[in-house]
Amino acid sequence: MAEVGVRELVAAVQERAAGNDPLVLMETAIVVARETSTAADEVIEHFVGAARAANVSWTLIGERLGVSKQAARQKFAHRLEVSDLIGDAAEHMVMVPRLSACLRVAHTAADADDSVPGTQHLLLGLLHVGVAANILDQLGVTREKVRQANARLFEPVVIAGGDGEERRVVGDGEADEALTQARRLAARRGQTQVRSEHLLFCLAADPGSSARRVLADLGVDVERIKKQLQEWIPPVQRRHRRIGKAKSTERACSFCGCKDLGPLVAGPGVWICGSCAHTAIEILRAEPRGVRTG
Repeated sequence: MAEVGVRELVAAVQERAAGNDPLVLMETAIVVARETSTAADEVIEHFVGAARAANVSWTLIGERLGVSKQAARQKFAHRLEVSDLIGDAAEHMVMVPRLSACLRVAHTAADADDSVPGTQHLLLGLLHVGVAANILDQLGVTREKVRQANARLFEPVVIAGGDGEERRVVGDGEADEALTQARRLAARRGQTQVRSEHLLFCLAADPGSSARRVLADLGVDVERIKKQLQEWIPPVQRRHRRIGKAKSTERACSFCGCKDLGPLVAGPGVWICGSCAHTAIEILRAEPRGVRTG
């Protein structure tokens, strides 16, 4: 299976590079490897979440991942904790007017193709207005370029939907799913509105989407998109444990440091245990009267 996977990746690199230049092939291979690694991480995260939902302990999960319980928890726990909170909140996320306008443009583009809306149509819509439009403009992505790529890359097909009815699809037809992912992304990041930048992030992060294929065809570096979006989409807030010794409220003998040798006698800012008090008494008894040391 691994050998087949490697052959498929090599073929994907050669197809995308569209040439035999060794350096171009190498650079393309790096991009494909990065995309594959991201997808693999998401797959693992999905099944770690499923394991936790089935009450599998972090110890067993860590053993299967080849890491410690603490390492597994540190890598995945914060992601899974927020994923449990996004269900209804994500579905009821407020959509800003700019994104609504972008979606109307996307639907118009899908109607022009006589197709169910796909992510490549969403890409056209995002060029209408908003932060996503500004970022795509900076990267040289235009409506005309996207339209040309769509016509070049995608052939219409007729498929049967879940209700048994046939649908004409150009591209992936996954616009609704991408919008759901954008809502969930906004919820995971603690934001109350879903905006064009959330949708663009999801389109760029999905290696199998038609939008991602269009961006690759136009030579757009997806990592640059993600980097520019960092300013607008805050990272997941992780809870950090306080490192270091906490201030103890336990009393200890100021002389020997013991805590468990019976009651302590309090003095001005000090404590003394019975053993040290007995030792002090013996020292005082042994001293000749009238002689003061120190």
